[in-house]
Amino acid sequence: MSIHHHLPVASLAFWLATSPSLIHAENAAADCAAKVRNVVVIGASRGRADAIAEQAEAVRKSAYAQLLGDLEPRHWAERCAIHVHATPAAFTEAVGGSPAASRGATSIEFSGGRVVSRRIDVMGDGSEIIPDALAHEVVHVVLAERFTAAAPPRWADEGIALLFDDAVKQAGHESDFRAARDRGLDFSAADLLALDLYPDDARRQRVFYGQSAALVRWLIARRDAATFIRFVADLQTGDTATAFERHYDLDMKAVFDSAWKEVAPIQSLSFSISKN
Repeated sequence: MSIHHHLPVASLAFWLATSPSLIHAENAAADCAAKVRNVVVIGASRGRADAIAEQAEAVRKSAYAQLLGDLEPRHWAERCAIHVHATPAAFTEAVGGSPAASRGATSIEFSGGRVVSRRIDVMGDGSEIIPDALAHEVVHVVLAERFTAAAPPRWADEGIALLFDDAVKQAGHESDFRAARDRGLDFSAADLLALDLYPDDARRQRVFYGQSAALVRWLIARRDAATFIRFVADLQTGDTATAFERHYDLDMKAVFDSAWKEVAPIQSLSFSISKN
């Protein structure tokens, strides 16, 4: 889940002035992420914080390379604060939403055309050291570097982040979408592309995730990730039909007649995460 805030300088100063606890927490936790430059982990033990930070760095590097073609991305002067929550209540208090709907949330703030604050909240109650929503949320943060004027369309932002989830999570989203299609409960093409907010109903939200991932996967398979990123940028400045024709040489009807039928199996197109 991704939230973007575009703030004027005055508003930014107010946000910083009213958040001393966050600034203190980030500074106090800095030694838990001494080996990394771009993230700080809050709410985890020293060993777990190090592991989470290293994984976040690996995802960051992979996302920059595979989505934005940047093999040597510049470091984030304002590090991304990753808050790990042990209970649903703590997560809900932090982000205002239940982890039953999403186990992670990302908040990005902008000023003067650049990112000035990055925050990720993830549930850390599982048995695994690395929270299951971490990769997905880090991808949202990376995409924000490319789309500073406005957030990508909701379906594109979530669909591409889902392709960094593990195969089990991706298969679950695919299953939700296919089941909805069989029952005639999937989104129309127009509704999916126009959706600005997440669906309120948890079941519809699951369908939205699966359907968004299916469309993104199909478009990337037709060309590549770089083309998809350029296409999404075009969506923000022009009409949708023109963007589809320019980048994919397809009219809208062909896109949505084919996307749900031709999509490859869920595991056949996802992004790898390198630790090198």
